[in-house]
Amino acid sequence: MNSEIESGTSHLSSAKAISQNIRNLPKAFTWTALFSGVLIVFVSTTGPIAILYQAAEAGQLTAETTNSWLFAVFLGSGLFGLLLSLRFGIPIVGSWAATTTALLVTGLVDHKFSDVIGAYFGASILLIIVGFTGVFNRVMQVIPHPIIMAMLAGVLFIFGLKIFTSSRVNPLLGLSMIAVYFLGRALRWRAPVPASFFTGLFVVIVQRKTDFPALNVTVVQPLWTNPTFSIGAFFTLTIPIVLMVITTQNAPGIALLKAGNYQAPVNQLVHFGGTLSLLGAGFGGAGVNLSAMTATIAISPDSDPNPKTRYVAGVSSGLTYCLAALFAGIFSTLYGAFPIELTAILAGLALLPVITNSLSEAFEYREFRDSAMVTFLVTASGVSGLSIGSPFWGLLAGLAIYRFSEIRETRQAR
Repeated sequence: MNSEIESGTSHLSSAKAISQNIRNLPKAFTWTALFSGVLIVFVSTTGPIAILYQAAEAGQLTAETTNSWLFAVFLGSGLFGLLLSLRFGIPIVGSWAATTTALLVTGLVDHKFSDVIGAYFGASILLIIVGFTGVFNRVMQVIPHPIIMAMLAGVLFIFGLKIFTSSRVNPLLGLSMIAVYFLGRALRWRAPVPASFFTGLFVVIVQRKTDFPALNVTVVQPLWTNPTFSIGAFFTLTIPIVLMVITTQNAPGIALLKAGNYQAPVNQLVHFGGTLSLLGAGFGGAGVNLSAMTATIAISPDSDPNPKTRYVAGVSSGLTYCLAALFAGIFSTLYGAFPIELTAILAGLALLPVITNSLSEAFEYREFRDSAMVTFLVTASGVSGLSIGSPFWGLLAGLAIYRFSEIRETRQAR
């Protein structure tokens, strides 16, 4: 790969950059970049979307509310990738954070949906502040990274367990999906989760455990929910959402851009994601940010050998997301027809690499292992108090254990 850092059109004003990149689209276009953008959205409509429907089911949301939620995250993700790819001339992919959506599986049980909407508003405002003030790196240092990763692993742990508890209910379904998923990873397929999904779909069709209803191809009607604010939701949802977006989405996504020899506009990425999140929060949008899970598809040379024209993949994914947003109801209809076991296994497999990476980073350094383990166990336990959920108490407990360890090490050093 060329070692030269590609800055795209960051040196131009926004208007000139967007105009130039739009004019250059016909010359920059490649079929592989177009396909890569479509593939990114396809991957998102299999694994990550299953997590969203798990959360919607936990909160007993209506179909209209779920459709509005999906519309908001798809449209926000699309506008993020489309506008920023055109602005900077580099392949930028937007997404909603599967990790923060997973947090809502318990959050929607403990809090009203309007409180969750309020938490979205709060998290969006905090992310805008982080982006405009340029304190991204400082925020990353407030809480030790291993403790944040341990909290994330604790939040996602239940999804990993459901891969196997759901497989016990339908062994053929579970074993087939797991086998295809790990075969795909062994063979380095670009998207093993969709392959696992179609395998599971084939199994339940053969087993006659699903009936496909008639699809109503109509444009989604966004549904506004007035936010309410509570201290419990602030500590249980707002703070963990901000930390997860920064550490598990923006930071890895920025690292991917840098690894692809692109100059990452860090502050603009953070505050623009926060702005789009704020605009979509009232419609159920769980937040928009730089993609970490699917961005590799667009940044890879397989998308386009020329790094200067690879931004077409970001444009393609953005436009595809926007189109999917308009007809988000189709996905609700399809996923509503699937057995619960299929959705649960699919969500778990989609999050499995994140769980693995989180545990690896949580326990990588010896000095953090005790605090990371306490954080992980408290978060995974689901314990709550004062209307505040386990993610906050996990962070607090982990920080306390870490400070105790520092005191002990300081005394031993004397």
